[in-house]
Amino acid sequence: MNKKPTILIFGPLPPPAGGISIHIWRLKYLLEQEFTVDFIDEASTRKKAYYNVKSFNPFPYLRKIGRADILYIQTGSRILKKLHILTGKLMGKKMIITLHGYGPRRKMPFRAIDSFFFRMADKIILVNPDIFNRLSLPAEKCIYKHAFLPPVLQEEVPLPAHVSDWLLNTRKSGATILCANASRLDLFQGKELYGLDMCIDVTRRLLDKRIPVGFIYTVSSTEHCEDRFEQYQQQIKTLGLTNHFMLLHEKVSFVKVIEQSDIVLRPTNTDGDALTIREAIYLGKPILASDVTERPEGTTLFKTRDLDDLEAKLIELVANNSPGHMKAGGNSPSSQPDFKQFYSNLIHEVLNRKAYTESGKVLA
Repeated sequence: MNKKPTILIFGPLPPPAGGISIHIWRLKYLLEQEFTVDFIDEASTRKKAYYNVKSFNPFPYLRKIGRADILYIQTGSRILKKLHILTGKLMGKKMIITLHGYGPRRKMPFRAIDSFFFRMADKIILVNPDIFNRLSLPAEKCIYKHAFLPPVLQEEVPLPAHVSDWLLNTRKSGATILCANASRLDLFQGKELYGLDMCIDVTRRLLDKRIPVGFIYTVSSTEHCEDRFEQYQQQIKTLGLTNHFMLLHEKVSFVKVIEQSDIVLRPTNTDGDALTIREAIYLGKPILASDVTERPEGTTLFKTRDLDDLEAKLIELVANNSPGHMKAGGNSPSSQPDFKQFYSNLIHEVLNRKAYTESGKVLA
């Protein structure tokens, strides 16, 4: 029996849950029947089952790269990404990288340096077309593909009892259930990147207008932001929103939260291709997102960091979507693209790529 090729994936593994870590974990399920899938974990939470690059032990790192047939780099850290690419190049490995985002504020000469490293890969997946315009990359190596992969439903853990009870009681009260999430409470240009402050403010505004809503907001990690998390908890109490706004920092399935909600929000002030938006669309839920970047078809947009516009758009969505009467599911599996086939074909294309001369011509 032929040995399955080994795919070594670099990036954070959940927990904590975030867009990239969830993507990697779901990708594992697509690939593991056809390939041997191994990991170099970069998450802040270390797991006994997986080598974590932050252990600073170079020997398993080099050993894993040496044994791999192809490196699949999905790292968020600029430094680690360059380290993986350079090591892979020096060890003669074929490489795929996914760029989950590339901010417009990145200036020269850093863009040129980044482009130099990224060009070493055999294939470069860009989650949105803006990234290509910000870098100098060979078009023949680049593929535009959003990062969404369908949830692995058998992997989704039921919601904790206190969360389920809160959702049930909120729905019984006749309120529309809203939800949003954040990987961390990071700041961007001095503002909450994931818009938690706006979610609290808009909830207060809607309740003041006697529009019954309940908001559930999940934060995957409070690393380096414990104080802000507690400040927001206190703000929720001070505003009298305790029964209307649930701010969570615990392991919960956000897919399950989306399933139990009426409207999903993505009020970020910078973004790539947001997993939350794709999940909402996949599960048939209305999604309201900032216009900070191009969003998938079916997304309702509001002006980034504009609380008045957020409120107006949300009032309209609430009026058009009565609680408890949302669609059970969005797109049927038959209407979805074949995600497994896309990644399988891509990996085989790189594995079977012919050698190139220095001039770039394919050797006969």
